[in-house]
Amino acid sequence: MRTALLIASILAGQITGSWDGDAKAMGQTLAWSLEKCPPRVVVAKFGKDGWTKTTWGPPTNLDHDVLRRTNSIKWPYQIVISYTIPVIVTKNRKNREEAEQDTKPSLVFKLTFKNIYEMGDDGSVRLSETLDLPLSLKDSRSWKERTRLPDACWDHLPKSE
Repeated sequence: MRTALLIASILAGQITGSWDGDAKAMGQTLAWSLEKCPPRVVVAKFGKDGWTKTTWGPPTNLDHDVLRRTNSIKWPYQIVISYTIPVIVTKNRKNREEAEQDTKPSLVFKLTFKNIYEMGDDGSVRLSETLDLPLSLKDSRSWKERTRLPDACWDHLPKSE
């Protein structure tokens, strides 16, 4: 009887450890996929000022953490990835072609983003929240929900290959 209990506890520990290991591996995979995101480039005319090229990203300063959530049976793991998006802008140009060809952009600011993913007990993953730490002159800064950009790689689950 003792032998059976010992074997059962070892197997239970291996199963639990396996899911923890899977969640950690998934966190690493998601962070790695964000590192590979291409920058988001937008060339547009802003009022009477002229044409500019704005480049968001690629993500830098990535950090990830895996948390075990006990309040959810379906989604027991939470993977939190925080990162920085540099925003680089060119000077105003007379036309679109000049803005597209501009090779001397300047760093305007850096955005601090956080993605919260949930990993299911079956290994499935979903992006549950996208947050940013707003730029603020005040001392109080707190994470706020942000709109997902449809053409930004960092706002979606990585595509399967």
